[in-house]
Amino acid sequence: GPAPPGAGPAVYGGRVPLIQTPVAELEYLQDGDPNGRPVVLVHGFPDIPATWEQVVPRLPPGLRVIRPYLRGYGGSRVHPETWDDAGGAQVAALATDLLDLLGALGLDQVVLAGHDWGARTVHAAAVLAPERVTGLVTMATAYGPMHHLNAAERFTEAERAWYRYWLCTDAGAERFAMHPRAFIRRCWAEWSPSLLLAEADLQAVLRGTETAQFIEAVVHYYRHGTGAAPGRPRYAAAQARLDQWPRIEVPATFLYGLDDGCEIAAASRGNADMFAAAYDRTELPGAGHFLPRERPDAVAEAITRHLRGGASGEQP
Repeated sequence: GPAPPGAGPAVYGGRVPLIQTPVAELEYLQDGDPNGRPVVLVHGFPDIPATWEQVVPRLPPGLRVIRPYLRGYGGSRVHPETWDDAGGAQVAALATDLLDLLGALGLDQVVLAGHDWGARTVHAAAVLAPERVTGLVTMATAYGPMHHLNAAERFTEAERAWYRYWLCTDAGAERFAMHPRAFIRRCWAEWSPSLLLAEADLQAVLRGTETAQFIEAVVHYYRHGTGAAPGRPRYAAAQARLDQWPRIEVPATFLYGLDDGCEIAAASRGNADMFAAAYDRTELPGAGHFLPRERPDAVAEAITRHLRGGASGEQP
C-alpha cells in the first residue's frame, strides 16, 4: 500500500516504509485496517516484532496494529552523524523513538503493549506523554525503582541479571561482541525453560539482531540502566523525568510468567503504588520470560480488555 504520512520515501528490504525521525530511521510492521484503532506492540531483548505473531490474529478485527523494531534491531538505526548526541539505547531514547513514530504515523489515543525492553519503552512513553496513551499492557519487566525488595530478593535479582553487570565490564562487552549469537541462544534457552522455539524462528531473531548498531545498543542499554554509562545529551530532559520514577497515570496491566529466568516476581509484586490509575497484575504459572510467544491468548486478552475500557483496577 501507499507509505503512511511522514514515512518518507525510504524503503527497507523493498517492503516496509521507514519512518524518519530527527535522529533515526525506524522500521515497523503494520497489520489490519490502516484506518483502524491503533495498537502498538513493542518487542524486547533479544527479540524482534515477530514475537507478537500469535498475538495479532487473536486481537479484535478492525485495528491498526503497528510493531516497531527498536533501534539497533532490523532496519531501525540512529543516523551516524547524530550518534554522539542521540546514539545508544537508554530508555529515554527508546521512548522518544516510539513517540516520534506515533507522531509520524498520526497515531493518538493508542493502547501500547511492551515486553522486556518494550515494557520499559512503553512505561516511559506513558510517563512522557500520558495524554496520547489510553492503556498499557506490559510483560516481564516491572516499572519502578524496586525499593521494596529485601536483601535476599536483591541478591536473587542480581543473580538472574548477571549479564547486565557482565556487560558493564570491558571483558564482558568484548565477549558479547565476539559471540552475540551464542549469547542470544542462551537467553532463549534459559529465560523461557518450557518454550522450545523453532530453529527457523530463532534464525529470524538472529537475523534481526545482526545489525551494525545492535552490540552498541545492548551494551549502552544495560550500562545506562545500571548507572555505569551516561545518557546522551539529546535525551537529558526526558531521562531526568524518567529517573524520578513518576507514577504512571494510564490504566495498566502487567503479566509475569512464574518460570521467568531473568526477572524475579518480587520486582512487580510490590509496585502497585507506582500506578495511579487502574492496575491489574497477573502471574502465569508454567510460563517463562517470552510471554507473547508462550501465552498469546493471555496477552491478546489483556490488550482487548484495554481496548474495551481498561484494567479492572487492583488497588495498591
